[in-house]
Amino acid sequence: MSKNRINRRNKIKRTSSYRGYNHYRRYSASTGSQGTGLGKAVALSFAVVAATSFVIFCCSVYIPKLVDISKKNFISAESSSESSTLSKTESSKPESKAESSKSETSKKETSKAEISKSETSKQEDKGYLDGNVFIYKNVGYESFIGTDENALKYANSLNSIASTLDSSINIYSIIVPTHSSISLDKLQKENNANEKANLQVINDNLSEKISFIDVENALKDKKSKYIYYNTDENWTSLGAYYAYKEFCKNVGLTATDFSSVEKKQIEGFLGGLISSTKTDKNKKGNTDLLKNPDTITYYNFGNDYQCGIWRTENSGEETVSFINNAVSAENARDIFCYGDVSLFKANTGKSTGKRLCIVKDSYGSELAPYFMENYDEVHIIDAKLFEGSLTGYCYNHSITDVLFINGINTANEKEQIKALSAMA
Repeated sequence: MSKNRINRRNKIKRTSSYRGYNHYRRYSASTGSQGTGLGKAVALSFAVVAATSFVIFCCSVYIPKLVDISKKNFISAESSSESSTLSKTESSKPESKAESSKSETSKKETSKAEISKSETSKQEDKGYLDGNVFIYKNVGYESFIGTDENALKYANSLNSIASTLDSSINIYSIIVPTHSSISLDKLQKENNANEKANLQVINDNLSEKISFIDVENALKDKKSKYIYYNTDENWTSLGAYYAYKEFCKNVGLTATDFSSVEKKQIEGFLGGLISSTKTDKNKKGNTDLLKNPDTITYYNFGNDYQCGIWRTENSGEETVSFINNAVSAENARDIFCYGDVSLFKANTGKSTGKRLCIVKDSYGSELAPYFMENYDEVHIIDAKLFEGSLTGYCYNHSITDVLFINGINTANEKEQIKALSAMA
């Protein structure tokens, strides 16, 4: 081989198209077309294809890596910038260890205060028990402690009286629910007896001579109003008025509208639930009740009624005015028919031909004045203080209607049941 040919071959090896040229050489050798125009064209095609393949391969392998490296460098630069900015901000407002500790302490105290406030709110929502009195939002609620056995005995005591009364006398019964059963619903104290079931026992066992007047729904419809006292188990004069209207609706009477009658009030009354919460540690009674005293409201009507009271059975009659002006805040409920006396009688001067006798516990005090507009005479008897025969009394005074009214707890008291049974 000549020297020029060897140099030429070495030169070809150093070029990027060596592989394509090699194909050209082999093809030319096999076809014998080396040096011809066709041979050169074919060789050139192979060279182009080989070069293109090589370029595509390089792009597919190296370009993604370059992009990835570029992206990492960009993120690194961005992170570095943010870190630099944060570093500048922190360095401009340095916080000492003491300040950091103070900040953490403040957060903890705020958190504790929020938790304490939340727990207090929950406690207020749930209420609490003080003795036998349930306290909820500074209002006291009497617990119900009746039994089905006593409910049956109460019904039988009324039946015994009814059996001795003249058949012409209309006999009615009202049982007043506790404030808790009217207003508390699910918040009512868990260990309360079943008040509704107890009332059903009474009603189911009453004689056919006795008409039961249900006032529960009438009270529940108005439970958002001031119908029970805050510090006493009794209803207010407003609660009694709603019961009065329900009675009139059931017996065919026209309920008097007292909206135009002058109302008077006595402030600062503290009722029986205060005494029920007195302890050796708290001799004045429940503090939440003490800061929520009641207002006694009464109507300024009936001052011309001829009234008399018998404090006991044998004390003799005292002529009195209809309104008891001798009361103070301490005994303000005595404004209604002089409170707990054996007998209170009012001659109203009406000409209805009807005379009502109310046999009551304390709930009857607020209710009785409303009937003055519907009857010629109203006689009010306290069952525990009256010692005579109700049958004889009704006969002697030409009574046409008898109303037994008791709170549901009183209806389950053995003393009240015994007193009623003795009246037959």
